[in-house]
Amino acid sequence: MRILYFFVCLFFLSTQSTAQDKTGVWKGIVVFGGSVPYFNSATLPSIGNETRLGRINPNSPAMAIYLNGNPELATKAKLEMIEADERMLAQLTSYGPDNKLVTMYQFYVRPTPKEFYKYHLQAKSVLVNETIKKADLFDLRGSFLNTDSGVVFQGVWEDPFGKRRFGTFAFVPSTEPVTINPELWHGFLKKSRIDETSLTPDRQFKPSPLFDTITTNAPAVYGNLVDNGLIDQDTLSIWLNGRLIEDDIVPGKKPFYFRINLGEQELNHFTIRCKSEGKEKGTGVHLNLQFLDLQMKYNLALYQYHQAEWVIRRKDSVKSK
Repeated sequence: MRILYFFVCLFFLSTQSTAQDKTGVWKGIVVFGGSVPYFNSATLPSIGNETRLGRINPNSPAMAIYLNGNPELATKAKLEMIEADERMLAQLTSYGPDNKLVTMYQFYVRPTPKEFYKYHLQAKSVLVNETIKKADLFDLRGSFLNTDSGVVFQGVWEDPFGKRRFGTFAFVPSTEPVTINPELWHGFLKKSRIDETSLTPDRQFKPSPLFDTITTNAPAVYGNLVDNGLIDQDTLSIWLNGRLIEDDIVPGKKPFYFRINLGEQELNHFTIRCKSEGKEKGTGVHLNLQFLDLQMKYNLALYQYHQAEWVIRRKDSVKSK
């Protein structure tokens, strides 16, 4: 009896662990054309030192192996997934080779245990599109595979109507926090008729306000904000060193552009606050920060009175010399 109990507990823990492995942030690549690459401990790239997807070096030997020998056909990407009652919401963000192009999609995820690929990610909408061409919807079909180095989520992406395959994808887990727009999460729960209070604490999505540090030679920063959820009259404000720069910003699908002249001091404190939420609970925006010497992209997931903060260090500021 004890042995049976032991195996029942072991099975329960293993299934719980597997389910938990699917949620969170996954980093990798989407390849146009080609076959699904095979990964083992020798080919999986290390992502331990990557703090921001935009800082990945696409020319590194590890990434070249990861791209299955076709780096010119691949784009870096990040897949974020959250789960409620065995149903999942996913957000895919793809980046161009110069980190200037980004396309963001929303997916509903359902298990397909009887099919070759065990999960189907059905595209619902384009959330952000900075590409020159029109961003068309596509579906993902993939499986979570255990390797010597951990779990890999890999599969194919295809036309949602004719099932014509466009290429492949492969992702490995990351420790970054999930930044899915809270509006999309609460809308997903409503459509699925799920009461958030009925979910266990580990399934209740609570985005963490962002804090980051940037070091630059630039005297100013150029930025733009795009709503990556519903256009429902969210309002934001921008602050620098405790001084209000922009107020009552209502992000939309067209970028809201702003410029901030940094102070002469070495450390400048830059803040974006969520003043109010729109018709749906929560606020989410895609933020692009452009300096003379670097570019950074962020997905901000906020609730009312939340704020995201940056410390911007000017290496060549007057007061740092």
